[in-house]
Order: sequence, then C-alpha cells, then structure tokens
Amino acid sequence: MSEYWKKQALLQKEAFVDELVAFLSINSIEDMTTATEGKPFGQGVAAALEAMLERGQQDGFATKNLDGYAGTIEYGDGEEEIGVLVHIDVVTVGEGWTTPPFEPTIRDGRMYARGALDDKGPALAAYYALRLVRDSGLALSKKVRLIIGTDEESGWLCMKHFAEHDRVPPVGFSPDSAFPMIHAEKGQINPTLTIAPTQRGAGADRGWTLLSFVSGDQGNSVPDKAEAVVELGAQAKAKFDFAQLAAEWDAFLQAMGTSGRIEQVDSDKLTFTLAGKPAHGMAPHEGVNAGTMLACFLREKSFEGSGSSFLSLLSDIVHEDYYGHELHLACEDEVSGKLTVNAGILRYSETDGGSVRLNIRYPATISCEEYVEKLRTRVAELGWTIASLRTSKSHYVPADHPVIQTLSKVYEEHTGEPTALLSSGGATYAKIMPYGVAYGPLFPGKESTAHLVDEYVEIDDLLRAMAIYAHAIYELAK
Repeated sequence: MSEYWKKQALLQKEAFVDELVAFLSINSIEDMTTATEGKPFGQGVAAALEAMLERGQQDGFATKNLDGYAGTIEYGDGEEEIGVLVHIDVVTVGEGWTTPPFEPTIRDGRMYARGALDDKGPALAAYYALRLVRDSGLALSKKVRLIIGTDEESGWLCMKHFAEHDRVPPVGFSPDSAFPMIHAEKGQINPTLTIAPTQRGAGADRGWTLLSFVSGDQGNSVPDKAEAVVELGAQAKAKFDFAQLAAEWDAFLQAMGTSGRIEQVDSDKLTFTLAGKPAHGMAPHEGVNAGTMLACFLREKSFEGSGSSFLSLLSDIVHEDYYGHELHLACEDEVSGKLTVNAGILRYSETDGGSVRLNIRYPATISCEEYVEKLRTRVAELGWTIASLRTSKSHYVPADHPVIQTLSKVYEEHTGEPTALLSSGGATYAKIMPYGVAYGPLFPGKESTAHLVDEYVEIDDLLRAMAIYAHAIYELAK
C-alpha cells in the first residue's frame, strides 16, 4: 500500500510547495508586545494558526480555535481518537542568513526559511497527509485530530490551555523530530538563576566594573552573540594599555576560533562583542556559547562584586560543562543518555544584577524531583538564587506498544530499512499523549538545521514524509 501513498503525495508537490512558501512567509516568532485577547503569543503566531485553520475550513474539515492557544482540524467520527500534534511557532532568527528567513527560497531542492524543518514544513505535510486519507475514501473507525500548538518553542502554555479545555488523544505522533521514531524523550528543568547587584567599590580602589552583559534570547538555543560593557575604575584606568588588551583579545579569539571586537567608548568605558555558533539547546556541545566564552576572557580581569560572581558562574561553572558536572547534576541512563545543560539567556546590569536561564534536559528514567533538589543545593552553595523554575516531564513508550509496532511497519514498508527506536534530548508534543511518539520528518543521515541560521528542509523529503504520515494515519485509525 505504500506505493499508493507515495504516488498521491507526489501529485501534491506543486500545490504543496506553493502553499508552503506562503505559510513560511508568516513571521510566527512569539512576540508578546503584540499579544491581545485571542492572540496570546502575538500577531504573527496568530496569523499562522489562522492560516492553517482557514485551510482546513476551505477543505471541509471540522476546525476549532481554542482562544488562540491551539487549534484542531478533525476527520472521522469514531469514539476513539488518534492525535497528530504539530506547532506553528518558530524560534528567533539570528544573523547571517543567506536569504531573509521569512522570504522562503528554494535552492538545490531545499526550502530555506525559518520553520521549514521546525515545524511548519512538517505541520503542513501532516495536514496534506490527513487530506490524502480523507480523499482516499478508505474507511476509518477512529477520529483523527490534527492538533496545532502555538507556544512549543517557549513555555508550552498552549498545550496546558488545550488540556484544560479539550481532550488529549491517548495515542498518536508528532512530526517534529526524526525517523525512524523517537520513543523516549528527556524531561526538562528550566531554572532562572539570579544574583543581586552590589554597591560599587570605593573610588580609587575600584578595578573593572561590569555595567552590562547580554547574550542569548531563547532558552533552548545556544547563544551565538554576546556583548558586554565595562568601566575602568581609577586604579585600573591608571594602568590601562589598550594596545596590550587588544593583543590579548586577538590571541583569545584566534585560540577560540571565533570573531569579535573591542571598542573604547571613552577613556574609561569598553564594549566587547563576540560571535559564537548557534545550536539546539538539546545538544549544546554542537554549538559555541558566545556568552560563556566572553565571560572566560573577562573573568581574567579584576572585576568586583556581583559582576565578578556573574562572570565566575559563566566561566567556571557553565562554560563547556555540557553534562552538568560542575552543577553536581551529571547522570545518564540506557534509554536516553546523558543529562545536558545549556545556558540560553544571560543578562547582567549594574543596577539589577545578573540572571542566567538554564535549559537542563534530564534522562527519561531519572527522577525530576531528585535533580531539582540537587540543583537547589548547588545554586545556594554558589551564592545564587533560583528566581523561577519550570519543569516538564520525561516520556517513554515501551517498544512492544501497538503504536510503535504500527508505525515501525509503515516506516519499513516505505523505506526498506529496519526501525531503530531512538531517544532524544528534544521535547516534542508527543509527550502530551500517554502513548505518543515523535515520527520524522528528518530521515537518517540528513542534516538537522532546526534553530540554526539558514534552516532548510529537502522538499522531496517532506513529500516522502507526507506519504508516510498518510499511511500511518490510516493504519492507526482504520
């Protein structure tokens, strides 16, 4: 039966690509400055949600908008339900795109745009798959619900609202990761660590003062840029040699393999900027954290008070400690591997003090409560405070569950390859369902560009995924 679905998906190519270009042109980065009633995450996110729901209405499906937090497109009348969960919000774009991130461009069979892979491209492919099932005329015994989230990249408030106002299907998949299948997902601990500001030192004895530090704007991404402004006290200024500092800076940049600059604003103020390499927060070792790297350079200078504590935390505790050893959190399990730590949003001001937002992903079989307590103890030892903390549960579906057996069979029929059950540090909507798994769209051996500059998806791979999703929906709901 796979050949039937492949043929039907290929027939959709021209229309699908045209619609995908229009869909990806919507800037659906969360923007709370434009949030209003019914548009809780801003105008752009709302526009993307409305675009999908309008398409569903035009095609004759039953649709529902849950106060702008989520939407549903439904087919079938059975009492049992199958869920397909997608999201239409995207992460921020960063700098250095070859073409504008919201002006989708096709190059060498690839669609380049923010959201092409994560998750607007797969979301639209899943919708087309649902329509293929409807148009096939094949009978279903269960209802299929395409559930559209709007806050996946931030706080998952969309799914909280959905669960409070609607029903969550017990079984299904989320097209927001990789093939063959993700059956175990790490849980998350997302704390914001803070330290209060301190008074400036006495005039002539003052060394360096950290006036401000900014790096990162997304908790689940590795910061690719950092900027710090410092002031030289009387004692430091008397011994200051800009040429010597510039030479130290250049040597540091060369050793780190990155770029940056220093500017002397006036006689006693300096601005440092440094570039890193972005990566998804679930794999911080694949990026270069600009903020913690800049802190490593500044840490060698004679800073005082809370500025010194801020730089020390970043350089001595967080920098390149991807697995939480310095936070006393290191652990792993056989199902999902090692705990990881990403420092995603780093802020300091002389008047407000410092804050560091961490994204900690713990193994699927580890106790969240135990590791939250470990974190609280360690943060207190370091002289910091946890100002806020959010957690999300881990997720694990046993290999012998029928949903895994069904989706494995479909994947193997379409690809001719065996299904290897995978785990992930990423969090997908699959964990909302008791027996949900992440299922594509990335095929084995393909590059994942989610959250990166020049994000892209291979168009033919989306069509392959569309065929698999249509077949999977039918098999789960027949």
